[in-house]
Amino acid sequence: MSARSAAICIWTTAFVEGKSLGPVHVKGVADAMPVYELTGAGPARTRFQATARRGLTRFVGRDADLEQLHRAQQLAANGHGQIAAIVGEPGVGKSRLLFELTHSHRVEGWVVAEARAVSYGTATSYLPVIDLLKGYFKIADHDTYRDIREKITGKVLTLDRALEPQLMPLLALLGIDGDERGWRELDSLSRRLKTLDALKRLFIREAQIQPMLLVFEDLHWIDSETQALLDSLVESLSAVRILLLVNYRPEYTHRWGNKSFYTQLRLDRLPAESALELLHNLLGDHATVAPLAPVLIDRTQGNPFFLEESVSALVETKLLVGERGGYRLAKPLSEIQVPPTVRAVLAARIDRLPPEDKRLLQSAAVIGKDVAFPLLATIADQSVEELGRRLANLRAAEFLYEVRLFPETEYTFKHALTHEVAYGALLQDRRRELHARVLTSIERIVGERRSEHVYELARHAFEAHSWEAAARYCREAAQRSRTRDGNREAVQLFERSLHALDQLPKSDVPSRLR
Repeated sequence: MSARSAAICIWTTAFVEGKSLGPVHVKGVADAMPVYELTGAGPARTRFQATARRGLTRFVGRDADLEQLHRAQQLAANGHGQIAAIVGEPGVGKSRLLFELTHSHRVEGWVVAEARAVSYGTATSYLPVIDLLKGYFKIADHDTYRDIREKITGKVLTLDRALEPQLMPLLALLGIDGDERGWRELDSLSRRLKTLDALKRLFIREAQIQPMLLVFEDLHWIDSETQALLDSLVESLSAVRILLLVNYRPEYTHRWGNKSFYTQLRLDRLPAESALELLHNLLGDHATVAPLAPVLIDRTQGNPFFLEESVSALVETKLLVGERGGYRLAKPLSEIQVPPTVRAVLAARIDRLPPEDKRLLQSAAVIGKDVAFPLLATIADQSVEELGRRLANLRAAEFLYEVRLFPETEYTFKHALTHEVAYGALLQDRRRELHARVLTSIERIVGERRSEHVYELARHAFEAHSWEAAARYCREAAQRSRTRDGNREAVQLFERSLHALDQLPKSDVPSRLR
C-alpha cells in the first residue's frame, strides 16, 4: 500500500461523507492543506443527528434509564431479543434518550434501522416501516423505480438468496409494481401475511449476521399495519439478536407488557437537581440568574423541552442578555413571567416572530413535520434570497433544523409540539389556502409520478376542501392501502372520498368518481 493510500480515511458530517486525500500543496499557500473528496450524502435523518455537531443541551438526569437500555442491548446481543419502551409526556426527552444510545460506541457492530410516525400519517399503511426500509436499503427520494428495485434486490440476495421469495412483498411496500409471483391475485389476508413474514424474515436474517437495533418513534401515531408488524415481530423476538426500541406518549397502549423480555422506562420530568444542572448549562453562573432557576423549575415542573423553550423566550424578549452559558438578567426577577404551558411558550415565541418569518413557519407546518425546500419555495411567495434569509432566522431561533443538503435541502421542526403549535395557530381559511397551494405544487413537481405521492396528495386535497381532487386522491390512496392490506386505513380513506363527493353538486361529479 502506498503512503498516499495509507493516509486515506473516511469521514462523515451530519450532511456529507468523504475521504481524506491527505495534505496537498496549494499554489499561493505556504503550508500543505488537507484535501477531501466528497463521496456521498451523510446519514443525517433526524433533528438530533443534524444538530449534534452544533452542540446539544447537556444530557442530564437519565443515567439510570440509559443503563437500563444498555442492559437490554447486552441481552439482545447475546441472543435474547428484547423490547425496550420509553414512555413519557411530550418534551421529557424520549427522543434524546434514544439518540444517546444509538449514537454511542455501544452500537458499533450493530445494524441500526430507525423510523418514526407522524401525526398526519395514521391513514397511510406501513408509513414508518417504509421510512425504515428506505434508510435500510439507502433509497433516496430521487431514485427511479429501477434504482429502488436494484437496491432492494441486491441487498436482499446478498444477505441470503433464500430470501428471494420475500422480494415481491418488500418491493410492493416501496411502490414497485410487479406480478412475478401472482402478487395481485392473492387475497388480502394472504398478502398481509406474506408482507409481515417477509419483514420478519429480513430482520431476523440480518440479526443472524450482526445484532440489530430497530427503532420506532412516536407509536401513538402509528397506523394499524405498522402495529400489526410490531405485534408479529414481538412474538418472534425471544431468541434473536434484535433490540426493538420504541417510544410513545402515555395514551398509547399495546399487548407486550406481559413478555419476560419487555422493559418499560417511564420518563418523568427531571428532578430538581438535574433540572438545575440543565439550567446551569443553559444560563451559566452569573449571580443575577441564580434566583431565576428555581422559578423556571417550579413553572416547568422540570420538563426539559419546556425549560429550553422558556430560556429561549426570555432571550428573545431581552429579559436575558448575553450568550448561551453566560446569560445575565437584564430586568428584576419580579418582571419575569413564564407562560403556564410549553404550548403557550411556543405560541408566544411564534407570535413574536417578524410577520414574514411567522408566515413562512406556518407555511412549512402545512407541508408537514419534514419540509423539502423546493416545495416550500413554491408556496412561499418570496425570492430565493429572501427565503434563505428567513429560513436562517427560523433556524437560528431553533424552530426548524436543516437535516439534509442534497440532492435537495430539507428541514424538520425542532419538536413535534413545535409543528403542532405552528399548524394549530393558522386560521381555517389560511390553512385551506395553503393546503391548496401545496397540493398544486406537489402535482406540478412530481408530474407523472403522482401515484408515489398519493397519500400526500389525498391529505392536502382533503384539508384544502378541494373536493373533486380529494375524492379522487383519497380513493386512489384507499385502493393502495387495500393492496398493502391496510384495511382500517383504506376504510378511513374511502370515507374521506365519500365525504368529498358529498360536498360536490351531483352535476359536478365526474363520471369516473361516481
